[in-house]
Amino acid sequence: MSSYFNTDRCAILNLAVKEILTVSETARFLQKHPDTIRRWIERKILPARKIAAGGKGVFVLLKHDVLEFAVSTVLRHKPRKEKAVKHVPSQQRKLL
Repeated sequence: MSSYFNTDRCAILNLAVKEILTVSETARFLQKHPDTIRRWIERKILPARKIAAGGKGVFVLLKHDVLEFAVSTVLRHKPRKEKAVKHVPSQQRKLL
């Protein structure tokens, strides 16, 4: 019975690890600097958990929290207007 429990426990831990991102993985996904991610965590902009590891502890983020943050950020921002292209008559004549 104990081997079954250990196998089941390992499967749960493996599943949990696949759903967790580090600060650097989150930064890479959101295309931001890791310090920006840490700042957002400290300001409670991005939800994270601190786990006891590496002396001081490290922040970990759940994938669904990061995806929710990314989607809400995209939906909140207005699309930027593209710069107008200057039409230069002399260049247009060359193309004709």
